[in-house]
Amino acid sequence: MNILQQLTEKMWTNFTENGEKVLYQELSLDEWLEITMSKGRELLLSLIKAFLEEADRQFKDSEIRKHRFGVKAIRETTKSTLYGDLTLKRTYYQNKETKEYFFLLDNLLSWEKYSRMTLAVKAQILENVAGHTYQEAIAMIPHIGIHSKTAVMNIVHHEGRQLPNGPALSERSEIKAVKTLFVEADEDHVAYQDSTNRFMKLVYVHEGYDLTDPRHPLLNPHYFTGNYRGSDNEELWTEVLDYIEGHYQPAQIYLSGDGAKWIKNGADFIPNCKFILDRFHLRKYCKKASVGIAGMDRTLYHWALGGKTDFMQDYFKVRFSDPTVTVSQLQSLKQAERYLTNNAAAIKDNCLPDYHGCSAEGHISHYLSRRLSSRPQGWSLIGAQSVARTRIFKLNGGNIASYLQERQLQAIQQEKAFKLDHRLNVRKNIKNKYYEATQVSFSGHQRGHRSLWQRGIQVGW
Repeated sequence: MNILQQLTEKMWTNFTENGEKVLYQELSLDEWLEITMSKGRELLLSLIKAFLEEADRQFKDSEIRKHRFGVKAIRETTKSTLYGDLTLKRTYYQNKETKEYFFLLDNLLSWEKYSRMTLAVKAQILENVAGHTYQEAIAMIPHIGIHSKTAVMNIVHHEGRQLPNGPALSERSEIKAVKTLFVEADEDHVAYQDSTNRFMKLVYVHEGYDLTDPRHPLLNPHYFTGNYRGSDNEELWTEVLDYIEGHYQPAQIYLSGDGAKWIKNGADFIPNCKFILDRFHLRKYCKKASVGIAGMDRTLYHWALGGKTDFMQDYFKVRFSDPTVTVSQLQSLKQAERYLTNNAAAIKDNCLPDYHGCSAEGHISHYLSRRLSSRPQGWSLIGAQSVARTRIFKLNGGNIASYLQERQLQAIQQEKAFKLDHRLNVRKNIKNKYYEATQVSFSGHQRGHRSLWQRGIQVGW
């Protein structure tokens, strides 16, 4: 009786026994379902273990292996999967020619060295971390054998930091000619473990707002985030410009924000770009300028939008000379006067007919602050960057599991190309010498496909 029969008969016996308990009301239907699902996962993992160990044994016993590779040890490993822990034994080999050590099974399964979990588990952890704490992220995966938030942190720091601001496109998209393109920018103030606060910047490009929808969603938005260094943020604006040039041919670009230096630098960096101060900060500073006079902020707001700078100047002259203004009020007035004066032209441009406004403050709150700055905790530089990138990668339509798999495949192909450069002549000789031997099928399971050990020979392990 083979292993498949043993496992299925054992599961069937357990299944029918519990079914009878349900009929005799000794077990509920939900409990029966849960037990059956659990046993099903155990059966699945046992079958996979048996198949892989048999594949490893077949290669170990082959004449080709005996000629090229020496057996050094048989070692056990455990990999956490989304369906439970997979524990199996595999053979450790040494290449007699190159003296390299390797696990053939690990190479064929693309298992990373020293990693205790599969790529699917890592991807799920990153998905969970985007909206939950490290401990919650690992607890949300019910059958995993790893429970340490340190393991989650390591995945976030290593995998999350490498996520791009958007999914890689296999083909260059068609350039779209648009009359107006909108760029909006703001930053989240994130507390770090060194007791400092730094900016986590957010920039997004879109084609305007869908005014037919009551919620006015953005049209084709694409987001960028990161803890970019330097006052000019050239790296950030280069990414934004590359995206714009790769997707659009705009006649005019409007960049909206709070007037910070790094945002204004973006307007200088991007061609055909005009900076416009967002109305949220306009209202904020009009409120500051009206200190001591109730309702004056609305008047100042309309003056600023109308470009009535002479009215604004006269107002501040009167307030500065008012002996009843306190020291703290005077300080607020000076800050407001400087801000409104320096951004007068950018404020007036809010009234341009093809400008739709700015929602950057709301986007910061929803996409970054909710996870980063709204919680009483100190972040590491890598951790904050990784979590922010994970959230934005998903927001841009990226699939984390697919991205990790694609990146792993690229790494494998690069490694194979490197080995090929060094072993080309050896592999040609081996292929000619053992061509006939490599036609043997593996235990009848492959049915016309190459066997496991044949594939191992061909890829050079």
